[in-house]
Amino acid sequence: MCAIARKLLMAAASLVLAASAFGATVIGNASTHDVTLNGADADAFVFTPGWNPHSGPNGDTSGFGCVFDGFGSGPWTLLDRYGLNAAFSNAGALQFGFAMNSGTAGTWSVHNAGAAGTVLDLVLAMHAGDGGAGFLFNDLAINAGQTLNGSWRIEWFTGNNLATPDFSNLALFARNVAAVPEPGEYLMLLLGLGVLVLARRDRAA
Repeated sequence: MCAIARKLLMAAASLVLAASAFGATVIGNASTHDVTLNGADADAFVFTPGWNPHSGPNGDTSGFGCVFDGFGSGPWTLLDRYGLNAAFSNAGALQFGFAMNSGTAGTWSVHNAGAAGTVLDLVLAMHAGDGGAGFLFNDLAINAGQTLNGSWRIEWFTGNNLATPDFSNLALFARNVAAVPEPGEYLMLLLGLGVLVLARRDRAA
């Protein structure tokens, strides 16, 4: 199924590039460099004409769902979403910030408000004009109480003059979410192992 989806996406991209002279949405200069987090570029990127990740009650992962399978597997879950008329709900342990410096660039952040660290695959999927782009941060680790800051920009083109469209909305998706023990928990584990080793030595003596 994913192989077919990849071929369809590639075919659609080819058609869009071929039709660029007629005012279609094209990939332009969009790349993994367009979204950063904690000083690093996204690990992978996909551009999909006509895709709006914000749509539907649970968001729409069709623009990237199979493309990122080389980095892992499993279903994607909508974490939160942001639009010009609706800010993040920030109801979960991971809370997000978003700011616009212009219609095509700005900053964003991820804050872990939970009691434990977490590792997850995180996708920021952004819509502008008549297209969307998904940016994957693979195996992203966020400690409890930590905030990661990043930047975003839009570099695909749309319309007869191939202008850069303004931001419309975004959605954040996750998979493979796993809790990570805090440093204090590792210390307790090591102490426990030490006690077990001492107890075995006493029995052997």
